[in-house]
Amino acid sequence: MRILWVVVAFVLAVVVTTVLGAVAHTQFVLGRLTDLGVAVPFSERLSMTLHDIVGMGPMFGAIIGLGFLVAMAAGALVFWFAGIQRRLIYTVAGAVAVAAALLAMGMVYDITPIAGARSTAGFIAQMIAGAIGGLIFARVSERSAP
Repeated sequence: MRILWVVVAFVLAVVVTTVLGAVAHTQFVLGRLTDLGVAVPFSERLSMTLHDIVGMGPMFGAIIGLGFLVAMAAGALVFWFAGIQRRLIYTVAGAVAVAAALLAMGMVYDITPIAGARSTAGFIAQMIAGAIGGLIFARVSERSAP
């Protein structure tokens, strides 16, 4: 039963991070358009946001999943040795996982493929999505903690 809660926590954290990251991406891209004077009605914002969640979700989710796999395992080791601040450890691990994934993609593609993360604020928004995912992992997986 313990492993089930860890798996549920992991999947939930990846899904939430992916959705929040896609939403942030869309809103930062649309924000740039409005800065250029393009009017984007709320219905179009919503439509584009849903389109990006569905469109980029599978690939972005796989990247987030891989990053979280490494980060949550590293977080478990840190917690095992330190024994304190479990939620903080996993929250930071989630933020670092997203930052590392974005930086790695930037190195591979020579640009940041997630257009909404090209600004400092957009990059930080993606990290916040990862931090929320890490916190969700910590909270849900606490049910399995000894």
